Amino acid sequence: MRHVAGLSAAVVSAVVGLPLPAAAAEPTAVLYVQGGLCKDSGPGTQAQPLCTVQAAADRVLPGQTVEVSPGTYPEDVTVRRSGEPGKPITFRGTGRIGKLSSLPGRTSTFPVIAGPLRQAVKISGQHDVVFSGFDVTHFELDGVSRVELSGNWIEQRDDKIARPAVAVTGASDHVRIERSVVRATTGGVKVGAGIAGTVIAGNDFISSLGGPAVSVTDAPGTVVTHNTTNLTPEVTIDLAGSSDHSTITNNIVAASAIQVAAGSTDGTTLDYNAVWSYNPDRWPSYKWADVAYKMAPELQAGTGQGQHDVNYQIPFDLDFSPLSVPMSSAGNWQARSVIDSAGPEAPGVPTVDLLGHDAFDHEDVANTGPNGGFRDRGAYEVIGTLSANLTVTPENDVDPLAVTVRANPVSPSRITGYSYDFGDGPAKPWENRSSERHVYAKPGTYTVRLTITDEFGTTRTEERNVTVDYTPAGYTAIAPTRILDSRQPGGRYPRLGPGETIDLDLRNRVSGSAGTLVPPGATAVVLNLTATEGTADSHLDVYPSAAARPTTSNVNFGPGQDVANLVTVPIGPDGRVVVRNNAGYVHTVADVLGYFTAGSPDRFTSVAPARLLDTRSDATPLTGGTPRRLQVAGAGGVPAGATSAVLNVTATESASAGFVTVYPGGTQRPAAGSNLNTAPGRNIPNQVVVPLGADGSVELFTNASSSHLVVDVFGYYGPDGKGLFTPVTPTRLLDSRNSTPFGPFSSRTVEGVPARATAAVVNLTATGTTGATHLTAWATGTAKPGTSNLNASPGLDVPNHGTIPVDAQGRFDIANNAGTTDVIADLFGYYRNQ
Repeated sequence: MRHVAGLSAAVVSAVVGLPLPAAAAEPTAVLYVQGGLCKDSGPGTQAQPLCTVQAAADRVLPGQTVEVSPGTYPEDVTVRRSGEPGKPITFRGTGRIGKLSSLPGRTSTFPVIAGPLRQAVKISGQHDVVFSGFDVTHFELDGVSRVELSGNWIEQRDDKIARPAVAVTGASDHVRIERSVVRATTGGVKVGAGIAGTVIAGNDFISSLGGPAVSVTDAPGTVVTHNTTNLTPEVTIDLAGSSDHSTITNNIVAASAIQVAAGSTDGTTLDYNAVWSYNPDRWPSYKWADVAYKMAPELQAGTGQGQHDVNYQIPFDLDFSPLSVPMSSAGNWQARSVIDSAGPEAPGVPTVDLLGHDAFDHEDVANTGPNGGFRDRGAYEVIGTLSANLTVTPENDVDPLAVTVRANPVSPSRITGYSYDFGDGPAKPWENRSSERHVYAKPGTYTVRLTITDEFGTTRTEERNVTVDYTPAGYTAIAPTRILDSRQPGGRYPRLGPGETIDLDLRNRVSGSAGTLVPPGATAVVLNLTATEGTADSHLDVYPSAAARPTTSNVNFGPGQDVANLVTVPIGPDGRVVVRNNAGYVHTVADVLGYFTAGSPDRFTSVAPARLLDTRSDATPLTGGTPRRLQVAGAGGVPAGATSAVLNVTATESASAGFVTVYPGGTQRPAAGSNLNTAPGRNIPNQVVVPLGADGSVELFTNASSSHLVVDVFGYYGPDGKGLFTPVTPTRLLDSRNSTPFGPFSSRTVEGVPARATAAVVNLTATGTTGATHLTAWATGTAKPGTSNLNASPGLDVPNHGTIPVDAQGRFDIANNAGTTDVIADLFGYYRNQ
């Protein structure tokens, strides 16, 4: 019957629409308090906050947080509600104690509770309450349990107020007062009779002149640990009456004393403190069971307490004023005594210091805490004042012009900004990046500046000078590999127009095959670069990526000409070089012949220029399709162990247009990799860096119907060589157009190659030539050789790459054979014996 009746009632309720009981809604997690557009009768949401802390205190529920924005709240607050175990009610201000340059800087971050009656924030008869991050005059706790006061700034700015900063009275238990600043108060924390389990930890007591920083009477089990007291009365920590089984450890007591009454000594521990008295004879550092002890040794001998106490005056860092932060350890032995020396973790030790730092291990201070512990005594971990600690590390083995800069800031506060100025451009701001990599466009000495900013707007700038340069390197020859041919339809690189550039990727093969062509860390590359199908008189310039375009040139050509030239050029930071066309339109072809790295085993040896072959001497020109072998090792100063040779090859009296390829003797001719182009009626030179065959020879090949060849040797590479190559940002050494041209049989000395170099890599260009001639270059002070470096023709701009011996001062001479011509000499690097 009851079952049926109940069912009927439910059905009736549903039919007539009677409301069913609603489920209880969970309270919002946060109540917001903020001045301005607020309403105490509102919901307390972030959009519609409450106006007063008291309004929030009157409605807060267990587990809720009252979040209070910065500002001044002219009210006297009383907390009349409790939380629950594990679900406290929390009053959370936005204040955060940090390094302060002035008190206004501090008060702007804290919500200030300052009622018209200057009453304390009162919590009476409540439990499970947290009050954190506020600026208040004082707290009164009466008959409370499980109440925590943390991260507060407690200061009495009205000299008419005469109350301790925190008074704990009644039948209170498990009160925790930690990581707060107590300043200019009439006494610090006062714990009354019958109170048990109070923890006073990690606080900074400054100028508590009206009474001890910590005053405990008849309150057993009180923990006083990791506090710092400064400018306090004669007795700064006082256990009076029967406050037995208490702990006084890891405190810094400046210019004051610790006192433990006879009724408080049972089970009480005193150790690992730093205590200092102005005059121990008059004001002893300790009083234990009503007996005075001047210093720690007397206390130890008389009581066994204070075994690890020290009695030094600890200097405080004025940069943190008014906070009582000990000076960093450098050069101050007193400060060292409290660094990395705190005792075992007593009950109530805070997990972080007053500024929120974890334990900080000073590298220059031994860890003298138990079991190698490195927590500091007092309220603060001694980290030091704000500094960037900038390091600049060149990446010599990876990228010779790259550096990694790193900030290792020593900071008592959170770093919010990093800004890097590398000395070659505007500063680069980075948020929350403590390191940065930078690649310079050219060698040089630069000043790197790092500016760091902390959360309070304090900045520090540190600077370091760094010199970056290309690493001297050996040579690695490779099989000629084509990486650029703009004639290919749909190819990777286009034909170049006026002023247009190509960023030529040296690391990836144009065919898309796997593997790296020129490895990271290579400083320079050797290319054979050809201009073809040009539409105007122009020149190609080759230079490292990221570098400013230099005033140098590499390949000069006219309309319809095929002109090749060897190019040795530094590699840019991304593994690329730039190829730029000056005027008209032109296709470009580039073959990689080798590269320089610090790990390459082959080094260069310069020889006096010598002629190895002149087919005109016996009237036996090369004929198309038939290679001719030339023995290089053992001739012209090239030894048997040489691996590659530096040759100047000139095609003359060619019967048709074509090309010449030079490759290792006894090997198959490469499919790509012509070295110079022939033309009827013209003398066309090009320098060639070519590996030698197993027998020390090279093969000479032309596809022209016939052509005479002249081959001169200028040096060689091998494991027994001494010369390492250092590239330079392309630099013009000579331009006779700015003075007078070279006349017939005239010579000129060129300077600008670094001293102690043995040879220079130079691009020579003849321009404004009045008659057929050739140029010869050699080391200043030596005999002029019977060789040539460049063959010039009237009306043409003719370039050629040269590896030219130099004297000890880095000088070489250039001579013109006939007629007049202007000469341009551009430096791309040099060799120096190591």
